[in-house]
Amino acid sequence: MLHHSVGHDRCLSGLIIDECETMPSSGAFRSRFGSLTRAYVLIGYRSEWDYRMLEINRALRAMHPRLVAETISRIQAVGGEVSVDPETDLLTVNGEFTVSLVLSRCQETPAGSRRWVVRFDTALCPDITIAVRMAAGNESLQDYYLLPALDMTVSRMRLSERNAAGLDAYRHDTLDALYGLAKRVNLREVA
Repeated sequence: MLHHSVGHDRCLSGLIIDECETMPSSGAFRSRFGSLTRAYVLIGYRSEWDYRMLEINRALRAMHPRLVAETISRIQAVGGEVSVDPETDLLTVNGEFTVSLVLSRCQETPAGSRRWVVRFDTALCPDITIAVRMAAGNESLQDYYLLPALDMTVSRMRLSERNAAGLDAYRHDTLDALYGLAKRVNLREVA
C-alpha cells in the first residue's frame, strides 16, 4: 500500500510512485484522477510542496501573456511585424520565422543547486524557442535561451546554473538578439 511507503519525513511524488513496483504509474493516477494533486486530496495527503508548486505554476501562467505582449510590442518598436496564433501564442515574425516563448520554473535541489526543465512544444514546431529561465523564487526573470529548432532535437532539456559552452552560447541577459533578428532594415541603409 502507498501509505506504508511514505514515511513522515518523505514527500509523496510522481517519482516515488513510479519507483514502487507494486503500484500503477503516476501517469495512471493522472489519467484516472485528472492530476496527482487530485489523487492526493482524495487519499487525504497534504503536501506543502504540492501546493507551492501549484501557486508557482498559476503565477507563471499569468505571467506568460504579459511576456508575449511585451515581446510583440518590442518587435513592433524596431519595425518588425508580428502575428500571433490566439490558441497557441506562437509568434510569426515578419512572415519569416516562428517563435515560441516557454517559461521554465527554477527548482532548487536539496544541495542548493538550481535546475530548470525546458519543455519544447514539438507540435508547434517553432523555428526558435525562447526559454525564459525564472530566478530563484520564480517571481522574476533571470535570463533567456534562444534555442533554434535546428539544434534542438529533444522534447525537453534540463538546464543547470552553468551548462556546456555549446548550450550556454544560446544564453542572453535580454531579448535584444531576437529584436535584432526582427528589425527591418532599409536596403538603402545597407548599400
